[in-house]
Amino acid sequence: MTEQTGAAEADDWGSLLRVVASLLLAYALLMVGNALSNTQTSLSLLAQGVPVAVAGLVQSAYYAGFFLGGFFCSAIVHRYGHHRAFAALAAVICIVVLGQALVASPLLWALVRFVNGLAIVGIFMVVESWLNGSVGNARRGQLFSLYMIISYIGASMGQWLLKLPLSQPGWPFIVVAMLFALSIIPVTLTSQRPMALLAQPPGNVVGRALRTMRQLQRRTPLALYGAVLSGCFNSAFYSMMPVMLSELNYIPHEIGDFMGMALLAAPVLQWPMGKWADRSDRARLLAKTSLAVTVVSLLLTRLLDTALLLPLVLLYVSIAFTFYGTLSGIANDAMPPRRRVEVSASMLMLYALGGTLGPLLCSSLMGWLGARGYFVVSVLLSGGLMGLALWTSQFRLPRLPSFS
Repeated sequence: MTEQTGAAEADDWGSLLRVVASLLLAYALLMVGNALSNTQTSLSLLAQGVPVAVAGLVQSAYYAGFFLGGFFCSAIVHRYGHHRAFAALAAVICIVVLGQALVASPLLWALVRFVNGLAIVGIFMVVESWLNGSVGNARRGQLFSLYMIISYIGASMGQWLLKLPLSQPGWPFIVVAMLFALSIIPVTLTSQRPMALLAQPPGNVVGRALRTMRQLQRRTPLALYGAVLSGCFNSAFYSMMPVMLSELNYIPHEIGDFMGMALLAAPVLQWPMGKWADRSDRARLLAKTSLAVTVVSLLLTRLLDTALLLPLVLLYVSIAFTFYGTLSGIANDAMPPRRRVEVSASMLMLYALGGTLGPLLCSSLMGWLGARGYFVVSVLLSGGLMGLALWTSQFRLPRLPSFS
């Protein structure tokens, strides 16, 4: 089944924004709720006296679901279209998040986080394939940077909601469910339509996903492996940064303020990086940004207990959170337009694979090294990404055709 109409690529920013405005509003509401859910889960687990390692496992369940959802959600988008897929998956998240408000059990919460991740990857697939189908290569980095800006502003607002004077422990999860329900309204009521979907490629879902990943491996291995490392970065931040701050004796109110301010830094470089990426070699840009993150992470391993912690984390977040946007541009430049949904699914699955590993790596090293272990992991990840980007820049495969 396909969408009845498709949105042609917009030639100017005004017409482009009219095409995607409702989608971006829905996505903003969703990101506020998702960020509140991520942080509230970590803090609630710690308040229950759950060990750090167990908290890391519960949070990793979200990314495990995120990874497995990538195999199946592209079929939902192809079969039912962007609008209905978004609405159905957001409704699933509303239901399972309310389960966290009812029962405080790490085992149940791991299941809830798994289903949450399974559904939300489908929503991200809808959003990213819709956006990438609305723009050509010349504006892709800029539009994706706007998408990332909205992601992080929404995530920051979710942290500030931790300060709501809610008298019952489970009530923040009710607020999360309300936000996900609200996100359905702009998408289902918009008169704009995304690109028309072609018939779903032949083969089973696992085979299609693996085939797309093989194409990414052949055309752009940097996007393939970089997405895994980017997922490690982001999942560690959302899941384990609150735990790290708790180990530094921050109270929940202070953790919410810190996380909110840190996520306000995330959009700062998205737009200039997007424009820079559109006008330069994306792999070389990624090498430079990952080098900067490596240096900042090394400084943070030595300066955790100083007044420089917050400003250095702000710098760290503003640079590290540009990684996925650059990598998505690299992947979509190299693949044909008819594969947008599959490319988005594959990138998100790889991101989720890294997301599953991020909390596990951080919780393990933090159990051994304390709070400092968080940034030791960051040094290893950013150093690996820098090496991969430099290798790609210096020894890249013969250039294959680029697609608009």
